Amino acid sequence: MEAVNVLRQIWAVMRKELKVAAESKGQWLNVFLTPLAFIAVMGATFGNTGAPTAAVYLVNEDEGRLGRQIVSALRDEPTLDLEVLSSREEADRLVGEGRRMAAIIIPAGLSEAVLTKTGGKIEVIVDPAREQSAGIVLGQVQAATAPMLIDAEVERGVRMAFNTAPETLGFEEADLEALGVDLETVERFLTAAIKGVVSSQVQDAIDDPLVRIELKPASDIAPRQIPTIFDYLTPGYSVFFAFFLMGLMAEIIYEERVSGTLRRIFSLPIGRMTFLLGKMLPYALIAMLQIVVVFGVSSLLFDFDLGEAPLAFALLVVATGLAVGGISILVAVLIRSEGQANSVPSLLAVVMAAVSGALFPSIQVPALAQLTPHYWAIQGFLTITASGGGLVDVALHLYVLTGIALVASGLAAWRFQLT
Repeated sequence: MEAVNVLRQIWAVMRKELKVAAESKGQWLNVFLTPLAFIAVMGATFGNTGAPTAAVYLVNEDEGRLGRQIVSALRDEPTLDLEVLSSREEADRLVGEGRRMAAIIIPAGLSEAVLTKTGGKIEVIVDPAREQSAGIVLGQVQAATAPMLIDAEVERGVRMAFNTAPETLGFEEADLEALGVDLETVERFLTAAIKGVVSSQVQDAIDDPLVRIELKPASDIAPRQIPTIFDYLTPGYSVFFAFFLMGLMAEIIYEERVSGTLRRIFSLPIGRMTFLLGKMLPYALIAMLQIVVVFGVSSLLFDFDLGEAPLAFALLVVATGLAVGGISILVAVLIRSEGQANSVPSLLAVVMAAVSGALFPSIQVPALAQLTPHYWAIQGFLTITASGGGLVDVALHLYVLTGIALVASGLAAWRFQLT
């Protein structure tokens, strides 16, 4: 009978809390729609291939053979998501608007310029807001164009040698004339021969390098497919924005404390832990719903793979939601002023996301990442969706997230004050 009474009290608090949360339409927009918007924008920026790619524009103003070869090589580069444009001006405008992170410009006359002493250049226009990403695009362009640029360098070297002093190569123009051969023919023959040898050696070095770099997964679970950018962004931004519920909970509890509502509630026969559970569980349920919605929409719109372990996925959603609720109630009971209620939860949500790698897979603080619930939730979802893992594979993630929820709730009950 006592247990039934406790459950009724929890439900009464939950019902009131859900009603208050339903009135905060701005928070619903932030928690549900904003992560989808970020996922769509970041996915469009970096492409949707096996590894994070650079989405860039390409403009070819060169009418020569080298320009066509470079375009072909860039199209074959798997780490570049190309959209071909007709003019430099259009590319400059679109990059400036943030549509894509950069534009590769093959200037007019490049095929001829590379054969001169000064050489030629390929231009890369970078969005000023993402200038730090220029190195990524430059490296990808250099890797894709290396073979044909080596060919152009060989051709330029031979041409310059013949234009300056062909006798240094052992050719006397008079002897060649006696044989009915001109320097231009010899130049073409040597260029073709050297390019053939050098290109063959370079390609062999690329295909079969003396020093190999072997990639191995950090765990024993081998990915069933190369993770796409959406495999990282979907759980990352879902968990990131779920923690913005901390702000709503902190504001509500602070207002109830200041207005005296908490004193009136505790004049009734209700336990501290019962009250806190009634406060925490609605936000845990909202977080669970948000994760399901974001993952479901990502699956429909972005071809995001939900994996093949529905039970493991469902339990991980529940554990993540409980962790969100536990930490949110802990932060809420520690808030002591209106200024803290307005700033601390949002700041904490951003810091934990940055530390854990939720914002972008390559941005995290490894020494601190595992101290955040974000890390365990994201890695758990990646194990299910990208690696084809099951319940056994995410058991540790479930234990850690549930433990975080229990410890945070316990600390909240210990530190809870009515005034």
